[in-house]
Amino acid sequence: MKKQTLRYLFILFSISAIFGQATEQEKIDLIKARVLVDSLDKQFSKHFFEGDSLALYNMYAKGAYFGTSKGKDILSSWGRQIRYSIENDMPNLLFATTSLTTDNEFLFETGKYQMKDSKGNLKGEGKYLLVWKQEDGQWKIYRDMGL
Repeated sequence: MKKQTLRYLFILFSISAIFGQATEQEKIDLIKARVLVDSLDKQFSKHFFEGDSLALYNMYAKGAYFGTSKGKDILSSWGRQIRYSIENDMPNLLFATTSLTTDNEFLFETGKYQMKDSKGNLKGEGKYLLVWKQEDGQWKIYRDMGL
């Protein structure tokens, strides 16, 4: 991993450890969490394929960041991404989780993504880091970064 990413993860874990854990906090079952995250990733891919930037935006928590975008800028960013994918025949955004950990407040997902055209040909790929946060009983994206 890049040094910058490692520094970010260290800071994130440190802040969570200091401020984020209640003494009576329930432990998160990572096996169940993995099934849930895989399902949410598929839901995200479906919204992208359908060109639904509002549905993508609604998968983010309050105070979330998508790269450097936050708030309604996340909606605009996904709108631009969707338009670009339509113009360049890249409607398929697929995710593969490579690691899922927790501090019992947040879920930390790292993975790989692929962009494919309508015939299934690979058009682009990369790595990502997502931080999931529970909000109103649902897991939502709190931080979303490309690696």
